Amino acid sequence: MTAILIIAPLVLAALAIMLVGEEHFKTVKYIAFGASIVTLLFAILLYQTPPGIETYSWFSIAGLSFNITTSTETLNMLLMMLVSVMTPLIFLYSMGYLETPSEQRRFYFEMCLFAASMLLFSISAGFISLFIAWEMLGVTSYLLIGFWYKREHAATAARKAITTILIGDIAMLVAIVLIGVHYHSFDFATLMSQYQNTSFLYLPLLLILIAAFTKSAQFPFHEWLSDAMEGPTPVSAFLHSSTMVKAGVFLIMVLFPLYSQTGLLPVILIVGIISAAIGASNALASRHIKKILAYSTIEDLALMFIGIGLGALYATILLFFVQSFYKALLFMGSGAIMKANEDEEDIFKTYNSSKNRKLYVALLFGVLSIAGVFPFSGFFGKALLGSAASSNLPVYIMLVIIELAGGIYIFRWLFIPLRNMNEKEETVYINYNSIPPTMIAPMYILAILILLASFSYIYFPTFLLPIVKNVQQITWPEVLFVNGTAIVGLLVANYVYRQGHRFYMASKHKNLFNALNNSAIINRAYVAIAAAFMYTARAISRFDSGVDKFTYSFSEAFIESGHSIKGLVNGQVNTYLLAFIAGFIILVIAFAL
Repeated sequence: MTAILIIAPLVLAALAIMLVGEEHFKTVKYIAFGASIVTLLFAILLYQTPPGIETYSWFSIAGLSFNITTSTETLNMLLMMLVSVMTPLIFLYSMGYLETPSEQRRFYFEMCLFAASMLLFSISAGFISLFIAWEMLGVTSYLLIGFWYKREHAATAARKAITTILIGDIAMLVAIVLIGVHYHSFDFATLMSQYQNTSFLYLPLLLILIAAFTKSAQFPFHEWLSDAMEGPTPVSAFLHSSTMVKAGVFLIMVLFPLYSQTGLLPVILIVGIISAAIGASNALASRHIKKILAYSTIEDLALMFIGIGLGALYATILLFFVQSFYKALLFMGSGAIMKANEDEEDIFKTYNSSKNRKLYVALLFGVLSIAGVFPFSGFFGKALLGSAASSNLPVYIMLVIIELAGGIYIFRWLFIPLRNMNEKEETVYINYNSIPPTMIAPMYILAILILLASFSYIYFPTFLLPIVKNVQQITWPEVLFVNGTAIVGLLVANYVYRQGHRFYMASKHKNLFNALNNSAIINRAYVAIAAAFMYTARAISRFDSGVDKFTYSFSEAFIESGHSIKGLVNGQVNTYLLAFIAGFIILVIAFAL
């Protein structure tokens, strides 16, 4: 069985959905869900096969072969299984979330292609297949973020996402061309075996890094991710847990040996620290129930880049793995809270989530995991990262601050919807009984997976043995560091948001809250940069127009001169004689000079 078959069920499902009539909209979700189950079974079978690389010839030009290359190596199988497990859970959740009949076909068609694109990306072992999947991820995410295209904010968010990502796409394409011309191959294996000339690779790898930062929403390309919350919640859960935003991190992990040789790890580390700080600060100040989680994803991805920058590949892979489950669970929970509160997005206008104990218990698993509380899987990922940073004091201190902020904002996210309405607050309609079982069930499956993923700390050293040479161990300082920041975050969030001090704190420290919410500043910087490019383009356009006018005037002068000289050809000998004498005099003067 070839690896490429893994995408077949979802592609076929997408084609089948196109053929289903509008009146059979209920059938669509079962087609998509069935295809996702078949894909999961294929993935399990593929996981059992020996690791290897398969190449499918596509075409050749001037001796350069373009092949579709797939891999069943360790990292590829890890991402493939994550996507395969997450897809049916997201589709099951969507059955209860998406109710409008006219939206069903388009939604599941786009989601099937989105999942298939990520699966192709996960098994790619060369730049050609990877770039195809990379572009398909960009297109399908654009369609899904702007799914409710009649809403102005959704359409704007989709354009913002695709525009930002396009910067990385161009950088990626240039890097692929440079690598192909130099190495006469686009396969990762060939590149890994011939990378002795690291001076040449510096530019292509830097371009790939820019592409990874745009895809994984890292500074300065991170703002599109928070705006992407305009899309449906299942899209957000899928996007943030195991699909597109993780593509950049995954690619850098695959090419890690090259980055460690070219001296680019400090660049990755610095960008990761800046991005983590921005993500955590905005999550502390944001009021949007999904944007808080979006900023936390920026922080999560930044922590993975910090791990890469520290050379701690094992810690990065473990965090990459465990993050999928708690982030999907939290986004599903946010969708459930919004559904019970009539699609309210402002977290301060949502209430009484504790009324539905099933939802509340599931949310606790996700919150405790992202906060890093033992024995939830998030603890192991963050503790290992702390262990890797323990020898670098400035980075370690930054991690402590970032994790402390993370504990505060995630418990803030949990506590605010738990409160009851007081007399001063507007009465709103709340119905937690409106949350269907198909939305709750995948949340509990993810809660179980969060606990099971904790065992990856024991299993991963053997599983990752072929690619990881340095396996970090969790020590007592890291246990205290991660659990301590979680407990402090819990206490601070309880004091500010559960005991009613929020408005006092906000009024007393207004400047602090404005500084934390720096999203507006960065967006203004985007506008200023775009305006600078626009002014430059206009200046070049004016210069170009001036050159055109000068050239046109110059040519017109020659044409008029030609017309004047042409009048001398009139057939009269006297005119010709006069012209000859004048010409002779001019030549004599010229030679004399």
